[in-house]
Amino acid sequence: MALALGACAGPTYTYDKRGSTPAQLDRDLTQCKKQAFRPSRFSIWPSGRYDTEVLNRCMERRGYAVQEET
Repeated sequence: MALALGACAGPTYTYDKRGSTPAQLDRDLTQCKKQAFRPSRFSIWPSGRYDTEVLNRCMERRGYAVQEET
């Protein structure tokens, strides 16, 4: 299962884990977003308030391959 996540004017990332279900990916991404959320960051879009390094490391620890889309 793979999912692309991007922020306005920022890189887009794909998370892929063999054998994962959409529900598992959603749960893992939700939990990692909670860890990566930075309320002090100003952004019109909610996705701009996430520290992508923290989010990506969290997803990697959960077994996902993280790829930056080009």
